[in-house]
Amino acid sequence: MSLTDLKKGKGGPVKKKSFTVDEFISDAENYAKGKPEIVKRGEGNDEPSLDLAQAIVFAEQQVADKEKTKASNKPFRHATFTLSEDAIAQLNKLAKDSKLAKSHIIRILIEHLSSQDQQKQLSTLLGSKTL
Repeated sequence: MSLTDLKKGKGGPVKKKSFTVDEFISDAENYAKGKPEIVKRGEGNDEPSLDLAQAIVFAEQQVADKEKTKASNKPFRHATFTLSEDAIAQLNKLAKDSKLAKSHIIRILIEHLSSQDQQKQLSTLLGSKTL
């Protein structure tokens, strides 16, 4: 890169247009048809144009921000468990009979178990009647 690349371009700072990801996707379809509304290549209008690279960066930033917000608002986390075939069959039957999600059933059972006193928890977990 030479020092001439560091010179300021003509005009002042370019004002970026604000739009949502959905608007960008919609305009991408219009762009494919040859009639973009948001993303324009300098057509001499009064508004500063937004080039495609800037629009893509802006849209990616909006998606990342949305994912961060979505992740912070989630009260649940994904977990993977290994269960026996019998346990899976029992869980499937419970879900079908109760019309509840399997994860919801597991949360109910965990809540029930954790509300018991420690002695009863151990006997339930170990499968013995008395300790």
